Amino acid sequence: MLDKTRDEETTKEIPQADAIINMLKDQANTILSAALGTTKLEAFAVGANGNMPYYWQDPRNLQFNANTYDWIKSNLKADTTPIQQDQVFTDLYIRALSSISYSLSSADQAKLNKAKENATDQQGAVLRAWQDAFGSLPSGAGQPIDLIAAEIASQWAVPPTTLPEIQQSININALLNNVPASGKPVVPVFANWLNAIGSAVSLENNTTMNSAYLARALAAAQSPTDANGGLKLNNDLVVPAYKVSTQLSDIENSLKNSSQAANMTMKITRSTESEYQVSIQGGTSFSIPVLSLFSMDVGGNASYFESEIATTENETTVSMSFPGVTLVSFGPVPFDMSPSRNWFWMEPIREAIKNGSSDVSGFKFSPDPQIDFSKSGPFAYLMGTAISNYPSMEITVKSSSYERIQKTFEQSASVGISFLGIPLGIGGKESSYSNKVTTNTSDSTVTITLSPPQELVAGSAVDSVGWVLGVQPEYPAA
Repeated sequence: MLDKTRDEETTKEIPQADAIINMLKDQANTILSAALGTTKLEAFAVGANGNMPYYWQDPRNLQFNANTYDWIKSNLKADTTPIQQDQVFTDLYIRALSSISYSLSSADQAKLNKAKENATDQQGAVLRAWQDAFGSLPSGAGQPIDLIAAEIASQWAVPPTTLPEIQQSININALLNNVPASGKPVVPVFANWLNAIGSAVSLENNTTMNSAYLARALAAAQSPTDANGGLKLNNDLVVPAYKVSTQLSDIENSLKNSSQAANMTMKITRSTESEYQVSIQGGTSFSIPVLSLFSMDVGGNASYFESEIATTENETTVSMSFPGVTLVSFGPVPFDMSPSRNWFWMEPIREAIKNGSSDVSGFKFSPDPQIDFSKSGPFAYLMGTAISNYPSMEITVKSSSYERIQKTFEQSASVGISFLGIPLGIGGKESSYSNKVTTNTSDSTVTITLSPPQELVAGSAVDSVGWVLGVQPEYPAA
């Protein structure tokens, strides 16, 4: 991870790097056009989370890589261009879902209350039968009769059923095929209660079951376990489940495809002591702070690029190649009502946004979670990322000191490099690039070819990282 000072500097200086970031994104869109379909990549600024740890399955135990999970679980910073990651999406999701309840309109609630008044005796019989069978009434939020109804409909039938289906069943024992032995005396008494509330049973079902599902989805997000669909990471933590839908072998094979590369050539002119003028592919030049473009550690000189290569006296051209352009798709695992597993259930949130304060039956916010759900807000995450291997590069310098530059590189077995404030390495640290140097005495130029270390090329370890060229954002409530 980048140190705080470097990350803050990078975040402030991102606008000057837009042209470079957009160039790489545009090339990735072209290369991956068939896989992307209509959901094109958008520009992305690498921040404190670094580039993507794509090796999502730990080969030692086949568990989900915690490094990958920490990267894909982020929400997005509000209203930023390029897109940037922020905190944890599940935190916002829990805040939203915790503020939602299912309620009936005034008219529907009055109808249900009247039906329950007419069925008071039968309701009491259900509660007594349950207490006789299990020793106590069910605990939890809500009335005991509602908790009983939710458990019978969702747990005593496989697949789960509904209260209207139980009420209308001509073979209730076949429908409720998962009744515990001690619960069998409860079934006919419960059926009598459903018959007593008559046509209002659908309103009871909506209230009871939606409230139950809401509680289970929220529990899976707040307190994930194996039983409710939690995902176990290779650091033994159990977390709300995300899934990478791109097979690891497909990612590795695609990264090895060196012909599928995003390429970029930059002409760099030193305009002032603190600023470069940069032209990409011969286009219009733009300014960028010296410290935001390249840093290069050569022979113990950590500022070699700006002090010896891209000076006011020299002509400098940098060609970069990002090979193995690959799309990785992922996202949160949706809530499944049937076994009541997993956590990501957007229907209540979308419906609560739509319903607002209207007097209608359905999901509503109470209280308002104070979240901007629009595409300008933070309620968003990434669903796909275009990555590549870390870049190789060729730097050509026309300089009266070309022979001295040549000698310096020849005496340096490896070079540490950062690009756009991001160390070209693993774990936020620079890796050692190998170099090869040639000269042309006729025009006083030296050409340095830099290649990333082998562990950065289609790596097969849990700390393998891919350079992010662009991303597919998702705004699930917008």
